[in-house]
Amino acid sequence: MAKTKKYRVGSSRPVGPVIAPAIISRVPVFQPRFKNLQNTTITAETAWGSVRIVGKLGGIHRKVLDALFATALDTFRHSTDIPQQSGALSLLVDPYQVAKVAGVATRHPQWLYGILEDMRVARVELHDKTTGGRHWAGIVSEVNTQSSTRVPLPGGCKHGDRPLWRVTISSAWMRIYDTSLVLRYRNALPVLGQITSGATHALALHILTHTGGSYDVPTGLKTVGVPWNRLTQRRQHQLMQEIIREKDHLFHLGMELYRHHDTNHLMISYHPTGDVHAQNPVETTAPGQSEAICAGKEAICAGKEAICAGSQ
Repeated sequence: MAKTKKYRVGSSRPVGPVIAPAIISRVPVFQPRFKNLQNTTITAETAWGSVRIVGKLGGIHRKVLDALFATALDTFRHSTDIPQQSGALSLLVDPYQVAKVAGVATRHPQWLYGILEDMRVARVELHDKTTGGRHWAGIVSEVNTQSSTRVPLPGGCKHGDRPLWRVTISSAWMRIYDTSLVLRYRNALPVLGQITSGATHALALHILTHTGGSYDVPTGLKTVGVPWNRLTQRRQHQLMQEIIREKDHLFHLGMELYRHHDTNHLMISYHPTGDVHAQNPVETTAPGQSEAICAGKEAICAGKEAICAGSQ
């Protein structure tokens, strides 16, 4: 595979809200697969931190979580007046748009509710070695599907509407956003949503937390939770083929596949497009202000059409 020098150029300035802390892409909080997920207990450690997960969290849950932050129509950070919710973030979302950005727009809303329920009951114990922070958290604390705010049905329907959902991200999970390096990459989500290989999706998210360079694919897969050394040679070959089939999507993210001239290992060369912007951890001084994490409602809604193209 010949290397080229032309890459898509993204924005030189941050676009949209904070989507995720880098640490959840640098340790395998989410299993690197979209299907065949089971409730289980998983422990893992990388150079950036360690994690223990009890529950069912996979790549599809990560896609949905990113889409919640990217498409939220309104946000509210709970204040200290309600101790059990202090620091929790409430997001008003259109379930259709969330599924669309996550790449599963044909799914019934009940499917999305099931994904959110998985994130409500799962428990994540996360240690961020960079900050020294230790977090024990569920991701979602509440889902309200009976919002009084409604929007027209998609597809040009003239009759009927659907309610917006109010999804609350737990205060313990938001504490990770408050204290860790966080990333803005809303413009990259349409491409990430099209990736059909869970291992490729997890690897791409991991590489996006870096500033560029070349990465050995098998080593990267181990980092994102693929038990590479326990796989048969046939399964290893299948994974390599899955990644190669995603080469066009990876290219749009600034990543190009090539073979190492000495080892013949599959490699990824990453040249940032400008769509990913890092922000240093900020301690929230006024939890009632959503600006501390999401840069306010305006930052979330501005240019939302670029990702959602309306509700049609």
